[in-house]
Amino acid sequence: MSTVTTSGDTLPRRGEVWWVRVDKRRPAVVVQTDKVREPRVGSFLVVPLTSRLHLQGLPGNVRLDRRETRLPKPSVANVYDVQKVLRADFVERLSTLPGNRLDAVADGLRLVFDL
Repeated sequence: MSTVTTSGDTLPRRGEVWWVRVDKRRPAVVVQTDKVREPRVGSFLVVPLTSRLHLQGLPGNVRLDRRETRLPKPSVANVYDVQKVLRADFVERLSTLPGNRLDAVADGLRLVFDL
């Protein structure tokens, strides 16, 4: 479960799916390690989720089912669009990805970043 700070802010955890505000309100999965998860951290790295299912054909991208994300439609984790989101822009926690699905997103990031 997410940690709530003394100010009432919720700290996102790796693998959680959230509604976030970036260019617009959109779903994203937190990919930043929990090792640096503390109240002084002002932002988190996320992979946006999109309903543009044709993007699942790009190497590394991961299709996710509705039951995994709790979104109304299937989605694709677009590892080509990693973003930094300020803690204040995390709107609502939706779910936590199963370990094997988070592993697939991590594999996609390793492919894209050549890690």
